[in-house]
Amino acid sequence: MKHLLLSALVLLTPHLASAAEASPAPTVTGAVAREVRAADGERIPLLVLEPHRPTKGPAPVAVLVHGLTRNKEDWLVDAKPTFGGAFTEALREAGYRVFLFDARLHGARAVEGDKPSARVKRSHEGDSGPYRAMVAGTTEDAHAVLAHALEGGRPPRVLLGGYSMGAQVALLLAAREPRVTHLVTMVPPHVDPTLEDVAPVRAVGRIQQRWLLLTARRDGFATPEQNEALFTAAPSRHKAHHTFDSGHALPRDYLSEVQRWLAAEP
Repeated sequence: MKHLLLSALVLLTPHLASAAEASPAPTVTGAVAREVRAADGERIPLLVLEPHRPTKGPAPVAVLVHGLTRNKEDWLVDAKPTFGGAFTEALREAGYRVFLFDARLHGARAVEGDKPSARVKRSHEGDSGPYRAMVAGTTEDAHAVLAHALEGGRPPRVLLGGYSMGAQVALLLAAREPRVTHLVTMVPPHVDPTLEDVAPVRAVGRIQQRWLLLTARRDGFATPEQNEALFTAAPSRHKAHHTFDSGHALPRDYLSEVQRWLAAEP
């Protein structure tokens, strides 16, 4: 049972890859392509989307992280499994400047012969190093993107959001980045605590941000008990947990829950 999550990811990856290929090409206005460098010199391609309406003072910032086998374009299309286009547009309408990037080995950073699914499989077989390096590297990349987003000054709201593996990365980064004020994590996987540097359960005890956790009762990657334990372990005084009666792919209704939470949070 130790690596049940990773085994499940191996089984699900072909389905996710097919869904990624089937996603409609995004059409979005106001997107600017940029590139930043990670701490180890890796090139990080990103998209920056300006808010739809001006705000008083510096615009709030949101950095979003996609899931395993997906890419940054997930946050531009209103399609399963993330329905990210609607989420991004809601943020822009609320005045956020949104930053999107590809995780290591994903999207524009894909490497022939080195697929994320293969790294997950190797971890399931006992060689967790490559998988851990991919997730830890993506966490460092998210940190570099956040630093880039805040170069013009620190706005009152700095939101970090992620879906599935992206939620895992968001939790890992928020645990050590006090500049993040708001955290939205959708169906973070339960990763065995023995994979210390990439397991959210090892980091959640340092989560102080205003946090919205969205989970699913029939999620193959985290049980309701594991999700509740994760939520309970966070010391944040401003946290909320909403569970859907679904599998790992949340229903589109989750977006309404995010919007309500954002509107209510100072």
